Amino acid sequence: MGEMRVRNDELCTVREAMRELNRLLPRLEQGVVEKLVLTQRNQMRAVIVSAERYSQLERLADARASAA
Repeated sequence: MGEMRVRNDELCTVREAMRELNRLLPRLEQGVVEKLVLTQRNQMRAVIVSAERYSQLERLADARASAA
């Protein structure tokens, strides 16, 4: 996996995310954070992005695939 820039306010344990998802999702939707990086046992396990951001990433990947 390549390097990923992560701010402290974007880090969240899996356990915390399970308990606090109703508080975390609005932060994504309002653009307070770009992503949430879920950690488990001090390892990055997953990244959560808003549906809007995911759609942007899909369009970017499609554009790159078309250009290749």
